[in-house]
Amino acid sequence: MYNFINRTNYKYRPRITGKFLERRGTPPQPIITAKSFSLFSQPYLDRINKCYKNIVVINLIPKGPLADIVKFIHFPPLSEFKQDSPCNNIKKCGYVLSSLDGCNNQGCDNLMVVDEIPNLMSYLMENGYTVDTSITKMFNQSEIRVDTNTGNKLICYVTYNG
Repeated sequence: MYNFINRTNYKYRPRITGKFLERRGTPPQPIITAKSFSLFSQPYLDRINKCYKNIVVINLIPKGPLADIVKFIHFPPLSEFKQDSPCNNIKKCGYVLSSLDGCNNQGCDNLMVVDEIPNLMSYLMENGYTVDTSITKMFNQSEIRVDTNTGNKLICYVTYNG
């Protein structure tokens, strides 16, 4: 078979995409940070505490001070019954926000949970971000749902004004 069909030795070769070299398991180095981005709540399996949490994920690395609390992580599978397939692509990794409150429990992964959204909104307003309520409202009322394979729910669209 052709190498591009059966992906022979695919995992051993780095992929060149745009201006950066991407290796498996590492986040792509951002060429440009985004002035506008979206925030979602996503179910997450906390393997340390053996529980599910709804964490705050972000679609792109933002401009401004919010970028300092963005991490790239691997998402553990939520269930052994929900498998990745060509017709049901399950997101295996992505950008998340670190908690603004710090970590108070043992084995803490320091990820922002949805209970911290009021604190996040204050942080965004204090640091030159605005929530774009018109775009958020448009998507929440639309029949089109964005990134729903992992149970994501749109929180809001945000723009950096700095």
